[in-house]
Amino acid sequence: MRKGSKMLGIMRKTVVTLGLAFGLLAASGRDVRAQASGSVAFQLNMADPNTVAFLNATGMSQQQLQDFLTGKLNDLFQTTNTTGFLRNFGDAQNFTSKGMGVDYASEATYVEVGGSASFALGMDRTYQPGSTQGFPIQGVGLNASVMGGLSLGFLGIPVMVFGNWMKVPTQDYGDMSGSLDNWGVHAQVRLLGPSRSMSALKMLVRWGGIAVTTGIDYSHMTLGLKHDVSSSFAIPNTTGLNVNVNGAATGDARFNVGMTTKSIPLEITTSLRLMSLFTAYGGLGFDWQVGGGSTMDVNVNAAMVGHVVGQPTASDANLGTAQVTASAHADPSAAKIRGILGAQVNLFVVRLFTQLNIANTNPTMASLAVGARVAY
Repeated sequence: MRKGSKMLGIMRKTVVTLGLAFGLLAASGRDVRAQASGSVAFQLNMADPNTVAFLNATGMSQQQLQDFLTGKLNDLFQTTNTTGFLRNFGDAQNFTSKGMGVDYASEATYVEVGGSASFALGMDRTYQPGSTQGFPIQGVGLNASVMGGLSLGFLGIPVMVFGNWMKVPTQDYGDMSGSLDNWGVHAQVRLLGPSRSMSALKMLVRWGGIAVTTGIDYSHMTLGLKHDVSSSFAIPNTTGLNVNVNGAATGDARFNVGMTTKSIPLEITTSLRLMSLFTAYGGLGFDWQVGGGSTMDVNVNAAMVGHVVGQPTASDANLGTAQVTASAHADPSAAKIRGILGAQVNLFVVRLFTQLNIANTNPTMASLAVGARVAY
């Protein structure tokens, strides 16, 4: 009876202490800074006779067409929302590192190794389906890493340490090219379990105790144009004609984005193992941002060409050249508490898992990791 009361006391103190830690961390997020400048310089080339004919085909005035195309270029290159664009993509990249470097379910006795990949999205909670304003996806991120774990039990220390790392050289992704590297170091201690006894009941259902995990996560990704690109804009009009504009980047186009994230996680998780074949786990995590940030550098000259569908290309209008410039830096958002939910299939020493992390923010950040490990 005394032993049970003592364990309940330890559990109560642990939960209270960690709850206070979460609260203090949430209240002590560092200042978030941002700085940006961006512009689109565009003037319709009315000296081209085809421009006059194209303008008539759109049913717009000169100023309306000029404003419409300027707005489209602003949206395409995010010149009016550079800090929001960067912060959301940086937050998504930070979220991809969660769940790749630590095992919350295997209860490895000695060592384990494995690898995983992760994908994250930022989703605008205010977006309404069918709305013409905005876009539901506010940030994306992709990551992959290999990991290893070692129990310090042979030193008499009830702690599991983990390390993960990955470096991907510059690769092509459609019109973009980029590189990726990440690393992490974590320590995990399990409280109140798991029990190593193998009673009939525990062979069916086994509680994994409470795991407390902390460490540091680092991730860095770069993206840039690998060649000139072009985009087409359909123009709404009242003339019944199908008209559009093609904007083709010319000369030495530059569109570079770099994202660096550094965070210290504090996570409390628990797990339940069923018939030694399936493990479900979940908990809460907090990521204290300790550095990093995202940068963007844009300098593009785009030749704007107007075309009326069905007419010969000889009648295309040289609408002029737009110059797009943007430069920005944004810190990652102040950290928020996130939920952790995962499932694992146990095949002897092989573990196949998937894990979801989600933060109740706007945009809502969510990441999905999948991977495999060998634990002994």
